[in-house]
Amino acid sequence: MKGFLVAVVVAWLAATSTAHAENVDVVVQAGHEGRPASCAPNHVHACNIGASSAAGREIVWTPIVADAVTKTLRAAGLRVARRPADYPQHDTARIAIFIHFDGSDPPCASGTSVGFPSTTSRTFVAAWERAYRGFFPFHVAGENISSNEEHYYGFHKVDAPQKMLIEYGELTCPAQAAWLKPRLHALGEFTAHFIIGQLR
Repeated sequence: MKGFLVAVVVAWLAATSTAHAENVDVVVQAGHEGRPASCAPNHVHACNIGASSAAGREIVWTPIVADAVTKTLRAAGLRVARRPADYPQHDTARIAIFIHFDGSDPPCASGTSVGFPSTTSRTFVAAWERAYRGFFPFHVAGENISSNEEHYYGFHKVDAPQKMLIEYGELTCPAQAAWLKPRLHALGEFTAHFIIGQLR
């Protein structure tokens, strides 16, 4: 029995250790994906499952965008670690992108925004903002507009010179949601092409 317990503990440690972390070109995380089931095993106390509205749910939309980003990057020959909201690994990458949609009460008080740590290049952030402003026809809410954006927990899960959380728009604003919903794959492809351009 003792030997069996030791084997179980060793297997659990192996499964949750950083040995499974990846050294890649890009980490792509889909916000809220896998919750609430992933929270307890990963010791997540604030188990936020994201914004929702009549148009859809953030927890459903973010994996669609993340998968499109990943598919396009891999087709370009880049190494990608595709991550859900909660996971035990700690990765190393050149760029890490964290995918989200905003929610607001009252509706339509927000829009697109980005969050990033101080280590992320202003040039990188400005390049994204310039590109996305040419694509997204609604309100730009700004940068690091909340503590959750500026100090996003996912930033600590990866060593990368460029880390950015993207709020693509406000899911709770009917006009923005109506524009976003049919463009989820396009958002992913747009983001991937931006990343490819930054890595050249």
